[in-house]
Amino acid sequence: MAPHHRLPRMAVSYGRTRILRLTVLACIACTTLVMIMQIGRAWSRGRDGHRHHLLQGPSPGWKTTEEGLVPVKSREELGREMLEYVRGLPGLQGEVAVLSKRVRVVESKERAVGEGKIRRVGRGFLEGHGFARVDLTPPAAGEGRSDNGDTLKPETRLPVPGVVEVPVDVPRDDIGDPGEVLFGIASDYERVSRDDFGLVRDWARFLTNHSAERERKEKRRSNGAGLLLVLSKATESEVMEVKARLWQAGIDGTVFVVEQREGKDSDRYKGGVYAQLFQRLLMSRFGKGEVGAGKTRRWFAVVDEKVFIPNLRNLVWEMDTRFEDGGEWFVGLPTEKEDWADDENGKQITYGGGAIVMSPSALDTVGQLMCFQAGGKGGNDEVKADSNWGKTLYKCLEQERYLKMQVLVGGGGYFPGEGSQGQRMSGRPLVLRADKDPFKFSAKGHLVSNVCGEECYLQRFLFADNWALINGHSITAYPRRIEVQMSSQKMTQQKGFQNKSGGGEVADKIAVHSTSSVGEGQKIAWRGGKTKTWRLVSAEVRDDGKEVWQAYVNEKGIGSKEEEKSDVDSVIVLVWEF
Repeated sequence: MAPHHRLPRMAVSYGRTRILRLTVLACIACTTLVMIMQIGRAWSRGRDGHRHHLLQGPSPGWKTTEEGLVPVKSREELGREMLEYVRGLPGLQGEVAVLSKRVRVVESKERAVGEGKIRRVGRGFLEGHGFARVDLTPPAAGEGRSDNGDTLKPETRLPVPGVVEVPVDVPRDDIGDPGEVLFGIASDYERVSRDDFGLVRDWARFLTNHSAERERKEKRRSNGAGLLLVLSKATESEVMEVKARLWQAGIDGTVFVVEQREGKDSDRYKGGVYAQLFQRLLMSRFGKGEVGAGKTRRWFAVVDEKVFIPNLRNLVWEMDTRFEDGGEWFVGLPTEKEDWADDENGKQITYGGGAIVMSPSALDTVGQLMCFQAGGKGGNDEVKADSNWGKTLYKCLEQERYLKMQVLVGGGGYFPGEGSQGQRMSGRPLVLRADKDPFKFSAKGHLVSNVCGEECYLQRFLFADNWALINGHSITAYPRRIEVQMSSQKMTQQKGFQNKSGGGEVADKIAVHSTSSVGEGQKIAWRGGKTKTWRLVSAEVRDDGKEVWQAYVNEKGIGSKEEEKSDVDSVIVLVWEF
């Protein structure tokens, strides 16, 4: 039979029942296919909507975290929490003007801003929210609410803070290795244990890694830098307690007590506090120390207990790029006017300002100074932890071995000028003195780096309404007519050194260097009118490390001749969000 006649016979051979079954199966298959297509369209629309939601940000009452969208505090809860925070600030009571802001960090990958330059913010600092006067007197029991639960007195909570976004540099971990540095610090148990071991918390800011994400997930860890702590007065139990505190803070460090000289035969650690500290540093250099055994150090730093380093990576980078490896380098890091003095020829000289950094070969030279050891001028028992050890060490170097001091002046550091006039360098500082104005709260101010990185601390932001923020330091309201000018300060070239600052008054026996930010900074200038400044008094980490709260205060009746004096205390609370 012809091929075209076979198909009808095959179809008929199935019978009516089989054809009906095939028809039903085909309908079911088509229906299933349609349903699958509809589900796919719905899923696609939902995915696009979720993406749009992420781009627009979470809805009010929610915020995005690693765990997804999570609820945040209600307006009432946040307002009451802020009021309690303000009530706990020192020196504030009665009627106070309060302004609160939530600061959201927007990371910027372009780094053209420079160390000494100002970040501009397109919105005004006061935009949408101003100061509110509140009474900090705690309400009596039963006061504050009506029968239906409405708030009766504004003092029961603060206004909900406004939101402002600021651009910050992406944190960098590709410059400077903190592990290159071994620190030596001298103190005593009474000072170290004061304020629940506040000094240990301060040291941890530059001796450990810290970030909001890390502190939520794991114990704080050392960044590689080591610490040798010598105590002039401590019992065995006190030494163990300090060691435990260092370990809890994540610091790779050890503690030892100054050995008292007893008779002529006691010569293991001759000399005073700092003589023994330098001997311990030498032992660590040759692998005999208790800190970072087997680790090669490029720099050995001896600093006062109140010296604070805001960005250790940056300091190491400045040292590495300026002083070649293998050289004999003895570097001082002065910051204040008091760190400079007249020498015998009337020239300006510094002995390091309580912060000396040495290369390994320079440490070897210091270790051989007889005048700094037993029986010498620098080695007697009068060399206490709070004495001028830098001057003693420098005089010993002059007496026994000439080693020229290199002086590195960073942003904010003082440098002598013509006559009695000096100048402060632009940019961010290399070191700070936490026991002197204006950086008494430097460690507290540095907490903001948990949220936005170390580059964010002391970064300057200028808002559209002429308000300026130095993060972790102060907030200033300027008159309407202001302009940003390039700083005319220029002390040295970025490479090499020169000892001229206008009148050339710096002694030839020291070589002065500047950091890369000097001469590149900007400053705010204004004509007419007075400024008003709020200074940092408190900061703390909250919300499981996701937020840092800062409080800036302007006290009534206090201000310089260029500052406006207020008739009421006022406080600005900034909540930095991770």
